[in-house]
Amino acid sequence: MEWIRRVFRSEIRESHVALALIFCLVIMSAMSVALVWQAQIIANQREAIRWLEQLKAGN
Repeated sequence: MEWIRRVFRSEIRESHVALALIFCLVIMSAMSVALVWQAQIIANQREAIRWLEQLKAGN
């Protein structure tokens, strides 16, 4: 419990804030790319499901 107090009482330097912002930017960029990639996979699966439904119905 004492180490938590020490961590939160330490001074935050401007360089630490800049590093945290850069880290967040990189992570959010990666998440955006992953989201677009997943959307493409879902769209392809939707097309495959429609094709299978048509095949099953005999159309």
